[in-house]
Amino acid sequence: MVYKFDPAYVNGTVFTLGDWDTLGDHLEARRANEPIPASYFPQSLTVIKATQALPDIFHASRAIIVVSERARGLIEKQAPGQVEFIPVAIHADPDIARRLRLANAYYFVNVLGRAQRFQWLEMQVRPFQASEDGIQRFGAKDDYREWNLRKIQPGDPVIWCESWWRFSNKEYRRNVDVLVEDVLWRAISKAFPGQLNALRVGTSVT
Repeated sequence: MVYKFDPAYVNGTVFTLGDWDTLGDHLEARRANEPIPASYFPQSLTVIKATQALPDIFHASRAIIVVSERARGLIEKQAPGQVEFIPVAIHADPDIARRLRLANAYYFVNVLGRAQRFQWLEMQVRPFQASEDGIQRFGAKDDYREWNLRKIQPGDPVIWCESWWRFSNKEYRRNVDVLVEDVLWRAISKAFPGQLNALRVGTSVT
């Protein structure tokens, strides 16, 4: 089984961050299916409001995920070399910091793993705008429950972004989602209950 890697807690829910931004176009890196350059990540974030302890896994923005030192240790054990962890300092006024119960360290998650597991010829797709190079490009429909993935093979990462696939003059892309194998998703969910949304991707095929 495969899940989208989607933390349940987002900036603006049980915590609120002050204004911040990446230092480069991280969306362009994602569109090119490349890891985000480490220099794009800010060195610190400031929490300006909190109603409970800061989660060990959370969205600083919808496309940017932060994890605690504990979560980093678990992911590194389960998926060695598949994620880059970029340090980020978390700041808060003393009263807010006491409520947050901050961990020793936090890190931006930069997924390095890539794999081509979508069974594109068995999926519904949507065409992209025509390009001048004559290649027809397609993307997956947004309903992750309908995606079709092959089973994991030796050497495949357990956390990854989907690689593009070329067939004849057609190219298929879905590279904005981080995907995780069941073994990693369950390990994280067990260690940090309620901190991941259970977004199971469509049934794998043989």
